[in-house]
Amino acid sequence: MIQHLSLRVKLTLGYALVFAVTIMLGGGGVYFAAERALGASLDATLQETASVARASIERVGGEATFTPDLKPSADLSIELLRPDGQVITRAGNGSEGAQARFPVTSGLTTEDARRVLTLPADGLVLRVSRSTEALSGFLETLAKLLLIGSVFMIAAACAAGYWLADRALRPVDAVARTADAIARRGDYAERVLQAPGNDEMARLTRTVNSMLDGLAGTIEREKAFARTAAHELRTPLTVLRGRLDLTLRKPRDAAEYERALHGMRGRVEELQTITEGLLALARTEAPAALAPVDLAAVAVGVTQALEDTALNYGKRFILQVEPARVNAEHDGVARALSNLLENALKYGEGEAVVLRAAGHELMVESAGSGPLREDWLRLLQPFERGLDVQAVAGSGLGLALVDALARRWQAQLIPQWTATTFQVHLRFPAP
Repeated sequence: MIQHLSLRVKLTLGYALVFAVTIMLGGGGVYFAAERALGASLDATLQETASVARASIERVGGEATFTPDLKPSADLSIELLRPDGQVITRAGNGSEGAQARFPVTSGLTTEDARRVLTLPADGLVLRVSRSTEALSGFLETLAKLLLIGSVFMIAAACAAGYWLADRALRPVDAVARTADAIARRGDYAERVLQAPGNDEMARLTRTVNSMLDGLAGTIEREKAFARTAAHELRTPLTVLRGRLDLTLRKPRDAAEYERALHGMRGRVEELQTITEGLLALARTEAPAALAPVDLAAVAVGVTQALEDTALNYGKRFILQVEPARVNAEHDGVARALSNLLENALKYGEGEAVVLRAAGHELMVESAGSGPLREDWLRLLQPFERGLDVQAVAGSGLGLALVDALARRWQAQLIPQWTATTFQVHLRFPAP
């Protein structure tokens, strides 16, 4: 039942409940405090009257009585009794006192709607009593006023609580409407109206707008990536389709078919390389599963796997390793290092490629000037290649994948140019 109510109603009910409990506790406290204070005042009046009455006792002809100047108020009854309870004399409202027979017990008691004080007095018993009807009537009236006032205050609290909840939740409604509109129209350029100040709603709207900025950027990158991927895949597919059409245009002997199939196989391998690179790049968007990685062991394993490739390029690896452990992903680090080494083998000069693993960093160094400084950021985008290396086989995904993996691990991909070499540093956060 409650879960189907709106948040405004739930907040209002919460306000009302807290306020009702507070009002009830406060009203109860007022009632009991008033009852205690009035009771204490009544007892004090009885004590003062008893003191005056005790001082007004005199004996006339051996009989105890009150002096004529003892004139208590009309609602008080003063009696002088023998120890057996027989009344000797009365003063004040004797008729009310005579209607009741109270036990002769010293102290304060309440009997038949009267407050009674009984005290010893010169071998006799002095009893002073007063009706509690006025006190009870006042307390009853006070209870009614407190109850009626509480009802009105709780109703006012409900109205005020709903107004406050509605006012507080209006920015949330605006966020919800904007998000719904964005989802329906697909217009990710729209933003939520920024709430002023630095309260929770201001932080919420800033967070939502920041999330929309990131979402819009991601969507635009994905669109650009999809367009670029489609363009890059179209070229080898068109060439492959052309070769198939040319091969099937007329009958050929087995040798010609074999040559055509070998040519098409090269195109298929190119397509496979691009597809694997795209899949690896897409996987970098998934959450990272970080674990301790030994950079030295990865460096040794990757260089051993690429030894034949290095020989084909007429180069060799110079390995410099020290104990180095970072938090990353073993397979991803191996893939990133492999791409950096392959780039060094393809585009570097000289006969050696230096790989150093130390601290929390991997460094690949090759002779030559490397890419132009102004081209570096462009080369981190998928399918982008240097202007002077178009003749070298490649997909343009290797460096982009390394950069995506580095961002996935909160690492840094740092290029460094020296007078005779080009270095790429993959620097991991300190574990």
